[in-house]
Amino acid sequence: MRRICAAACLTLTVIACGGGSLTMTEYAAESEVIAADVIGRIAAADAAWESQPPTPERAKAYWEARLAARHDFMDAVHALDPPGEFADFHNAAVEVYGKVTAAEEALAARSAEYETFTDHGQWWDTPEGRAARALDDEGIAICQAAQAEFDATAQRDEFSDAPWIPPELKEVVRAALGCPE
Repeated sequence: MRRICAAACLTLTVIACGGGSLTMTEYAAESEVIAADVIGRIAAADAAWESQPPTPERAKAYWEARLAARHDFMDAVHALDPPGEFADFHNAAVEVYGKVTAAEEALAARSAEYETFTDHGQWWDTPEGRAARALDDEGIAICQAAQAEFDATAQRDEFSDAPWIPPELKEVVRAALGCPE
């Protein structure tokens, strides 16, 4: 479950941090869709994996599904054209999410070495598993920072009637990224 939350946060954070033609509201909405997809796919893979006894064949199928979700997520995030004010944040988030994907690829390779499994999560207690968990913590921090950025736009509401303020500086973004505490 922690992996799913981290994936969701990472997803939403990456989406919430770009530099282009989308408004912050559009960017946040697209990010929520992308995040929901990766979270749902990883949750489905986790549920399928944990529903039956672990075997090397099932582990391979699990990692294929999980990594496909991660790669599709990264493709979707790269395709976003975020607002300019989030460009630096977006780039930093993309970097962290890329590291998470790479760490999970290494963890998948490690799991492929197992001839038998004693439990569903034994791969997390490996150097690769610990590295992936540490990157989850970075992803959670980025998610929380993105949520704070969106929440800070609420202060703009009091200036919504000021004609001299550009529209992009009046935009209030209401998004719930679902970042873990």
